Amino acid sequence: MKAIFPRALLLAAFTLPFCQDALAGVVVNGTRVIYPAQAREVTVQVDNVGDSPALVQAWIDSGDANQTADTSDAPFVLTPPIARVEPGRSQALRLIFSGAQLPTDRETVFWLNVLDVPPSPDNADSGEQNYLQVAFRSRLKLFYRPQGLKGVANDAPAALRWTRNGDRLRVENPSPFHVTLAEVHAVTGSSEKAVEDKGAMVAPKQSLEFAAPAGTNQVRFITINDYGGRVEHTVRLGSTGS
Repeated sequence: MKAIFPRALLLAAFTLPFCQDALAGVVVNGTRVIYPAQAREVTVQVDNVGDSPALVQAWIDSGDANQTADTSDAPFVLTPPIARVEPGRSQALRLIFSGAQLPTDRETVFWLNVLDVPPSPDNADSGEQNYLQVAFRSRLKLFYRPQGLKGVANDAPAALRWTRNGDRLRVENPSPFHVTLAEVHAVTGSSEKAVEDKGAMVAPKQSLEFAAPAGTNQVRFITINDYGGRVEHTVRLGSTGS
């Protein structure tokens, strides 16, 4: 980025939903990407909804948010890695799996990064050396999904196993799919407490724990499906279901 904007202080930030809608000029269609193993490629569309041209840089990382396009080791080819998108126009990003050895009995998660770099201000070449530019970065989950997995992704939230031990609430995911928890609420009688509201993800065959009131006997949780939709579930502790 320094080569593109040598005299600017460029601030790259993770894009929150409210920032994306209110400030960012480039919007990514969708909130996650599913890459079926049998697909030759997957396309993601980005739209410039702003009033100025945007320079878009995209790359995929393996889970380290500090990885850049130059340091990423994710087994994907993404084209184009950099593109200029005019106002009101769209750009298709092509994702191609490079054929690395990945588990065949469960999903593997990667992350698609889309950096929206704003144009230089009008006075950038007039001798004004100091100005601030804010680059909005969207980071979406990319799920590589092998063929022949047992079950379907939409049924994975209902298969989660919830248990409580004192003030610890535990959730196990026996499925081969990742389950994104947008919210988790511990219910004790007529009261309810949010124990997770910033988003968490339970990987296949893995578990998570949350702090919860000792009397919790029910859990209400919201998951995100393949299409970005929010689905609410309720389960009694010690049972499986929604």
